Amino acid sequence: MLNSIFIIGLGLIGGSIGLKLNGKWKRFGFDINEETNTKAIKYGVVDEIVELDDGFKKDIILISIPVQDIPNFIKDNREKFNKNSIVIDTGSTKRSILDEMKKLNSFYIGGHPIAGKEKGGIDNVDKDLFKNRIFILTEENNLNEEKMDLVKKFIFDIESIPLFLDSKKHDYIFGLVSHLPYVLSIILFDYIFKKGGFEIFKYAGPGLKDTTRIASGDPYMSFGFVKTNCDNLKLFLREIIEEFITISDKLDKEDFFEKIKNVKEVRDKIW
Repeated sequence: MLNSIFIIGLGLIGGSIGLKLNGKWKRFGFDINEETNTKAIKYGVVDEIVELDDGFKKDIILISIPVQDIPNFIKDNREKFNKNSIVIDTGSTKRSILDEMKKLNSFYIGGHPIAGKEKGGIDNVDKDLFKNRIFILTEENNLNEEKMDLVKKFIFDIESIPLFLDSKKHDYIFGLVSHLPYVLSIILFDYIFKKGGFEIFKYAGPGLKDTTRIASGDPYMSFGFVKTNCDNLKLFLREIIEEFITISDKLDKEDFFEKIKNVKEVRDKIW
C-alpha cells in the first residue's frame, strides 16, 4: 500500500513535488484557487483534490503556501491535524514556522527545498525540480525513528538530498546567501531606474540583466521571506552599508584592485 501525502498549495513547489511522486505515493491536494485545482488533476500533479479536514488525515501533510502565511495556517488548524500525521512545510524561513509547529499535537519537522524557478505557479511545474538538490530539514522536530524514515523516504523519492539544520542557523545562512542578494537586486535595479528610467536599459548588457534577475521573483513570495527574516536582513544591510562606504573611498586605490583580484580568485574556486 502506498504512503499518502496531502499537499496544501499546488504552485511550483507543491505541484512539482506532487508530479514527482506520481506512482510512488497516493497524492492528495488542495489549493484555494479552483483553477489551480483543476489544472492539478489535468497535469497529473495529484490523484485527488480533497478538503482540508480529509487531507489532514494523510501520512504526510505538506504545507507549500507563501512562507508568511504558514504560521497562521498551522495556528488556525492546530487541532485538526491527525496526531499520527507528519506536518512539514516548504518555507524559506524557519523560526516563525517552528514556533507554531512546536504547539502541535502531531508529528512535525520544518522543511526547505533548495530549488525554484523565476516563474512560479502550477503551469511551470517540473518533476525534476528537486533532483540532486538539497532539502533542508530542521533539527527541531518530534519525529520518532519510524516517522523520520518516512520523511527521508519522501525526500529520496523526489530525488533530493536531506540536510539537517537548526532553524536559527538556517535563517542566518539563507539570509546571507538568498534573501540579502534579493534585497540588493531590488535596490540596484530601482536605483538605476530612478536615475535613468526605461531609456537607460537599452544601453545595458547581459551583466545587469543577470545581476538583477532575482528581482523578477514573485513579489508576495519574496516579501514573505524578507518579512520573516527581517532581523537578520537589517543586520546584514547595516554591515554592508559600511562596506559600501569603505569601498567608495578606495575605488581608485590599489587596495580595491587587490580586492577585485581576491574576489575573482575565491569566486572562481567556488563556481
